[in-house]
Amino acid sequence: MPVMGMAKDATALTLATEDVGSLPLHDDFQLSREHVKRAILDKVSVGLDYPCYPQLPGTEEHPMNMNLEFLIPLAEGGFGLRVEKGSVYQVGELKKPDRPIGVERAIFYLNFLKENHLLDKIRGPKACVTGPFTLAGYIDRQNILTCGTSKSEVVSTLARIVADTCMEFDRIGFSIINVDEPFFAIMLGRRSLFGYNENFVVEVLNSILGKIHCFSAVHVCGAVTPLIKKVLLESEADIIDHEFQGTPQNLKIYTRREIEDRNKILAFGCVSSSNPNVESVDQIKCSIKKGLDIFGDKIIIKPDCGFGGLIGLHSAYEISIQKLKNMVQAVKELRGSLNTSS
Repeated sequence: MPVMGMAKDATALTLATEDVGSLPLHDDFQLSREHVKRAILDKVSVGLDYPCYPQLPGTEEHPMNMNLEFLIPLAEGGFGLRVEKGSVYQVGELKKPDRPIGVERAIFYLNFLKENHLLDKIRGPKACVTGPFTLAGYIDRQNILTCGTSKSEVVSTLARIVADTCMEFDRIGFSIINVDEPFFAIMLGRRSLFGYNENFVVEVLNSILGKIHCFSAVHVCGAVTPLIKKVLLESEADIIDHEFQGTPQNLKIYTRREIEDRNKILAFGCVSSSNPNVESVDQIKCSIKKGLDIFGDKIIIKPDCGFGGLIGLHSAYEISIQKLKNMVQAVKELRGSLNTSS
């Protein structure tokens, strides 16, 4: 049964499975929604414990991505942005709407699960929200040094906007809310870009995470730098989410003691989201065992990142679903062996 509305219990996440969000199907949310429905049904059918609502990439004629999903409503509402052919420009003071934005897909997802009696087949639904630093980095992105992230007032306003969306997701019954911040891989290198100190970054994150009552997570893809690690460990995130299959150097970033002392749960990417070769069940089990040996059992099992980047490759969708199936099977077998040995 889903854990919606229940107090946080980290044991509900131990060796649970989830996905990051995107799949290589073209977005059709404004049309028939057949692709959206297919993605939901397939995520549930492979046996994911916490399937994320689908974020499907758009087309050249109808752009859509994890940034536009939240920035287009701001532009259409006249809140200081303009969108032109998928590019976003600031055209005035960025303002916060009175209502949460970017919630339509998540609401449809929950209603679809309920109407099709699918909630009993999962532990709980997961939502993904693009974080304020990454959203800001998509505004005026022609020059990274002068993009929206370079303006602290833009980041802070976006944080308030994202917080409203997260609170709405929390209210309607999501079990995990994941704030995606891939821009950290650019912004938090050897030093913080734009002169931001880590305290500012943590404060911005916590202004969102502190308002989430279900499990909160932050996803950062790519190589984890010491600065990224410090920010996430100091944040209020329950779950810190990274790639480990495609970025094995991340296995050396955290220690088990750091994870346990900060009361964190590690979302462990064990399947590549960029390599189309499907990992076998045994290969995935070996990867997960390595994670258990290094970090202990406070880990969630997931792909490295979303599979949306595979779009355009032959059989990309089928490959993605098979990767998820093998991942779920690997976890089932591991759970069985661990229960037997104990």
